[in-house]
Amino acid sequence: MTSQLFGKTINDFFEVKRLSDQTILKPNRNIKMKILDEGLMQTAICKSHVGKIDEKNLKLEYRGYNVKELANKYYFSDVVYLLITGELDTEGSKKILDMLQNNYLSALKYIVKLIPIIPGVSPTDFLKISLLSSKSIYNPNNYIGEKNKRLEVTTFILAAIAAAITVYNQKYDAPEQLFESISNIKHNFFASFLETCFRHKCDDVAEEMLNKFLVLHAEHGVNCSTATVRTVASSGADPFNSIAAGIGAFSGPLHGGASEKVGLMIDDIHENSRNISELIDEIIDKKLRLMGFGHRIYKQQDPRASYMQDILVREKEKFNTISSYINISQGLAFEVSKRSFFSQRGLYPNPDLFNGLLLRRVGFESHMNTALLCFSRAVGWLAHYYDSIDSKAPILRPQEVYL
Repeated sequence: MTSQLFGKTINDFFEVKRLSDQTILKPNRNIKMKILDEGLMQTAICKSHVGKIDEKNLKLEYRGYNVKELANKYYFSDVVYLLITGELDTEGSKKILDMLQNNYLSALKYIVKLIPIIPGVSPTDFLKISLLSSKSIYNPNNYIGEKNKRLEVTTFILAAIAAAITVYNQKYDAPEQLFESISNIKHNFFASFLETCFRHKCDDVAEEMLNKFLVLHAEHGVNCSTATVRTVASSGADPFNSIAAGIGAFSGPLHGGASEKVGLMIDDIHENSRNISELIDEIIDKKLRLMGFGHRIYKQQDPRASYMQDILVREKEKFNTISSYINISQGLAFEVSKRSFFSQRGLYPNPDLFNGLLLRRVGFESHMNTALLCFSRAVGWLAHYYDSIDSKAPILRPQEVYL
C-alpha cells in the first residue's frame, strides 16, 4: 500500500547493501522522510573498527583480537595500546605503564584537594568532577589534531580517573597519610594504584584479578555510553568533556550502574542470610527486575560472564577469602537456571553477576564497582572518540517525530 501510494520502491528511499549477514540501508538524503527507531535498536550511527560483538557465536573482539585471548595472555596496558593505536606492541605497553605511573602520582596530588566535596557525591560523580577539574593542569589544545599526543592524553585521563578512585576510596582518611604513602611508592602503576587505594601492598592475585577485570570491560561496541561519547566528540568537544559525558551515561542502573546494584544485592543476601530460592520466587511473583541477568545483545550467556565464571570455578583457591560471596553468585545462577521463566526470556548471567567478585578479591567494596568499570571502559571510549574525529563525520543530529 505504501509503495503504491508513493509510487516508489525501497531503492528510491535507500541505497541497499549486503554486509555479511546484515542488510544495510543508507537513506536517500534527497527524499524528505524520518525513520522512527526508538532506542536506535537498528540504526548504525557510525562505521568503526574498534570492537566487534558477535552475538551469534558469543564472541567479543577488540580490533580483531578475542577478548578471552587478551584476558589470558595480555595486560591492560597492552589493551590500552591496542585500542588507541590498533597494534599490540610490548614496547608500547611498557611506555603506557611508565606514562600511567607518572601521571597517576601527579594527578593524586591535585585530586586529593577535592576531598571536601566527597560526602555529597557518588563515586561516578566524583570521577566526572575530578576529570574536568584535572583538565586545568593539562593543555587541552593537544587533543584532536596530533595523533602522537593521543597516548599522552589517554594515559593522563586514565590516571586522573584512577586517582579519583583512590581518593574516593580513602575519603575519610587524612590526606597527609596519602601523601606519605605516595612518597614511598616505587612500584609499577598497578601496584602503586592498589597500594595507595588500601594503604598496604596487595598480593599478586589482587593485581592479576584487577588486570583481568580491566581487560574484559575495556570496550563493548557502540552502546549507550559509547554513543554518548561519539555524540559529544562529533561537536568538536575535547576528550575530557566527552569522557565525562560517557561516565554520566554509564552510571545509570540500566547500564554500568547495574554492577553496583548486583554487588549490593549479593551483600544483602550475605549480611542477612537470605534464602536465594525464595528471593528468586519473590522476584518472579512481583515481576521485579533481577539484576545480573539478561543483556540487550546476548540472548545466551555473555562471553565475558562465562570467562569470569570459569575463573571463579577453575581457580577457586585464589578466592578463598571471598568464597561465601562466590557461593551466593553461583547460587543465584543455579536457581535461575532451574526456572524456565528466565530461559524463555533469554535471561542468562551477565558480567555484572561476577565482575564485582573480582573487585572484592582485589579489596574493593560494591559501591566502587561502577567507578572501576569507568576506569576500564574509558579506554574504549577514547578509542571511539578518536575514531569519530578521524572519520570526519558530521555533528550527530538525530530527528524526532513531533506529536
